[in-house]
Amino acid sequence: MMEIETMAKKIIEGVGGKDNVSSVSYCMTRVRVSVKNPDHVDREQLNKINGVMKVLVIGKQFQIVVGGIVNEVYDAVIEIIGDDAIQSGNVDELIEEDKELIEGRSNGNEKLTIKVGLGMVVETLSSIVSPIIPAMLAAGFIKTIAMIMVNALGFSATNTTYQLLNVLGDTIYAFFPVIIGWSAAKRFNANIGVTLVLTGFLINPAFSGIFEASKNVTLFGLPVTNVYYGSSVLPAIFSVYLLSILEKKLRKILPPSLRSIFVPFFSIVIVFPILILFIGPIGVWGGEVFASLFTSVYEISPIVAGAIIGGIWQVLIIVGMHIAILGLVSGPNIAKFGRDNVIMTHAPSLICQMAAGLAVSIKAKNKKLKREAFTLSISSLISGSVIEPVMYGVNLKLKKPFIAVLIGGAVGGAITGASGAGTTAAVAFGIYTFPAYVGPGFGGLLIGCLVGASVTFLLTFLFGFDESLYDQ
Repeated sequence: MMEIETMAKKIIEGVGGKDNVSSVSYCMTRVRVSVKNPDHVDREQLNKINGVMKVLVIGKQFQIVVGGIVNEVYDAVIEIIGDDAIQSGNVDELIEEDKELIEGRSNGNEKLTIKVGLGMVVETLSSIVSPIIPAMLAAGFIKTIAMIMVNALGFSATNTTYQLLNVLGDTIYAFFPVIIGWSAAKRFNANIGVTLVLTGFLINPAFSGIFEASKNVTLFGLPVTNVYYGSSVLPAIFSVYLLSILEKKLRKILPPSLRSIFVPFFSIVIVFPILILFIGPIGVWGGEVFASLFTSVYEISPIVAGAIIGGIWQVLIIVGMHIAILGLVSGPNIAKFGRDNVIMTHAPSLICQMAAGLAVSIKAKNKKLKREAFTLSISSLISGSVIEPVMYGVNLKLKKPFIAVLIGGAVGGAITGASGAGTTAAVAFGIYTFPAYVGPGFGGLLIGCLVGASVTFLLTFLFGFDESLYDQ
């Protein structure tokens, strides 16, 4: 515990002290610290902290990769800087941060580029989806238990215990826009109650009932598009971001005595028509277009789709985009179809990272490298395929093993895609999450993992690597 506290203190010092922190969040392996002034951050000092594997920078956010101890490190950081920095930070600072990126003033002189803009989007989506992943995982487990009850234990589909568990597992996806909205409200520091009203409206059965009673639904004469919002992500995020800006403006305009009543009232009255007339339909369309980049390829050829996703997944992890994709593609697919057969083809690539690490541990002559490669590979397996330790600590440093991982991931992903395997939860594959992957094609998934890992191991072992890169 003392080591964790020391690590947290050094992280705070490295990012310029707690006064330079605007918000803190975390995902599976990274503590994400958004700062007020990046010039005050000592990135070299952060990289030297014992236990820190790598520091990634996206805009004003510093993603500190610490692996499986992320929860403990995050708690220790919050203990030092206070609960006010959790997830959201100060809304004025967050809005100004986004404004600076748009106007090209981020990090002093950095102009808005595709890289900067994409980084801002990825960081925001990841910080919103990350807190929901544990619930997705739990829901996947529950759905798996319900499936096993019927398929293996002889329960009838009319058994009420099965039905209750099945509904429980589906609940997170039935209320997906509301849950996404809640997380977005914490990220943008918008009023959570108002957020729940706006996002809850999107999935209110009475709303869809209006379209069943009348084909031409209008709001003040303007046509309202009949859109299914049940599995949507972007409409909630867009509307909550707009809400956070509007609330800030209203608080400045209205006198203190009227704010408690009229800030929520005007917020709902103004955002509501924008949501159902513009943001909602556009957000759903945008989400479907993004998802179709993956699903359309899968529909044409599951093998090709699996090879692409399996081949690039580790690169997506490096840039932090994997969580956003789980939320935008895998989650909605599960909500619509009960399973995701597309993004789950990433699974073998995770096993390939461990295979590369084991190959390095056998072939390396440097005793320290042999020991660390073996330790990090096993720890990645035990931690449930949290592969950042072995990826950043060994494979990426040595370069060739990482390339072998990409090749093995593509081979394994192609086999997995061909098998038709799927998952009932939008989570990464691992020893603790595999129940969510049990079902049709599961055997093909295991074969894909085995073949992909074998390809990676053999390529790493046969082609070798430059051990001098390890100490650089």
